[in-house]
Amino acid sequence: MFLMMIPSVFFAQRKSDIGIFAGTSFYMGDINTSSYFYSPGIVIGPVYRYNFELRNSIRLSTFLYTLHANDQDFSDPIPRDPSSFSGNYLDASAVYEFNFLPYKTTNRKYNQTFYLSGGLGYNFVISSDVPSKSHLTIPFGLGYKINITKRMAAGAELTIRKTFYDLIDGVENFSMKGDKHLFGNNDWYTFAGIFITYKIFNYREDCPTYEKK
Repeated sequence: MFLMMIPSVFFAQRKSDIGIFAGTSFYMGDINTSSYFYSPGIVIGPVYRYNFELRNSIRLSTFLYTLHANDQDFSDPIPRDPSSFSGNYLDASAVYEFNFLPYKTTNRKYNQTFYLSGGLGYNFVISSDVPSKSHLTIPFGLGYKINITKRMAAGAELTIRKTFYDLIDGVENFSMKGDKHLFGNNDWYTFAGIFITYKIFNYREDCPTYEKK
């Protein structure tokens, strides 16, 4: 069984990229309701991409990041308790990427594209100064990637995480009627940054026979 698995692993590596993503993170919710890139934190972590073909990929990632906010930064008459929060988190996700243009790492012709992404994730709370729990997320976003060497690619991406939890900031949704809705909660977080990936292996592209194609 082990020998039979080797060709499958080898073939998967031929279509795989590994790399790192780094950038900034910010929160929007009951404390920050409208300010983009307010009080930005840090996000960093590894990424793995499996390229099915020129327009479709699956990407796995694990990001460490920070979020924080304080309602003293806003002129808002709504009282909140608590009025601020700060925390460290781990975001794990699997997303599907659709390339607007045909794209292939190491390829000279199909060497850049914009793409859309969407999938499923989970947010783990490492530490927080307000009561908060790990929860499910739906990540989606827009990015751009381009080949920079025969084996390396780079890009930029903005992704938004829709949460299914309303206490990242420790504050439940404010409502005049006191209603609470799972899909209407106010807590979201966003990552914006750049990434660099490295092509693990591809025989056709590495072989001199195909180098000029």
